[in-house]
Amino acid sequence: MQNSGNMRFELRFTINKNERGTQLPINYQYELSSWIYKVLNEGDPIFSEWLHFKGYKSKEKPFKLFTFSNLLIPSYRIIGDRINILSESVKLIISFLPDEAISPFITGLFKDRMAIIGDKTSQIVFEVSEIISVAKVVVKETMILRTLSPIFVDEEDTVKGYPKHISPDAENYSQLIHSNLVEKYRAFRNKEIDDKWPETKIRVIGMPKSKLLEIKTGTPQMTKIRAYNFIFEVTGSRDLIEIGYYGGFGRLGSQGFGCVEIQ
Repeated sequence: MQNSGNMRFELRFTINKNERGTQLPINYQYELSSWIYKVLNEGDPIFSEWLHFKGYKSKEKPFKLFTFSNLLIPSYRIIGDRINILSESVKLIISFLPDEAISPFITGLFKDRMAIIGDKTSQIVFEVSEIISVAKVVVKETMILRTLSPIFVDEEDTVKGYPKHISPDAENYSQLIHSNLVEKYRAFRNKEIDDKWPETKIRVIGMPKSKLLEIKTGTPQMTKIRAYNFIFEVTGSRDLIEIGYYGGFGRLGSQGFGCVEIQ
């Protein structure tokens, strides 16, 4: 298993309360992902080229192999469709599957950055105050994980002709997670998985919490996504579990879904 280039960071943001305010829309993932893309694209030209053109394609399907958590907010209040942040600072976990050549570029990308996140109604100015490199985990063939952002899984509905969003209690949930990890592995490693590897299995612990989220709110491209937060046991090949741990489980990792940590 090659794990030398994995990178996970904790960004600490202070809130500039004098600038805009302390309220965010509940659906902020898309704006947050846009900011992350912007930071990555403004990085070193070599890094930007890698982000766009490295072999992150599996049967012509592009993958951006990173994921991020929800904003980890110590103290807040929900008011209608807004989150009123009461704490002075928040945290964000960003997790990448970069290769050795790129790892050094990531560290400096987010230093001293400012992010304005929100919609037309309310925005918050976040300032990056600290970037902490999170220690690598020892990936095992069985692990207990919990979601830091909800996992999104879908499959094509051949009758209705559009994708249906799958809940963790569906019979084929593990199979769909496994297929997605295999595609990501192909895209990242540029080779097929070993046919001796076991199929990834997901066993949900406790009750999953469903979350209906809007992406690109207020635009013609607005989409509603039903994703799930839960604790789970994953068993399978360490190589594929590593892909899920660092690059996200399920779909839309780079839009803020499927980020996990050890329970």
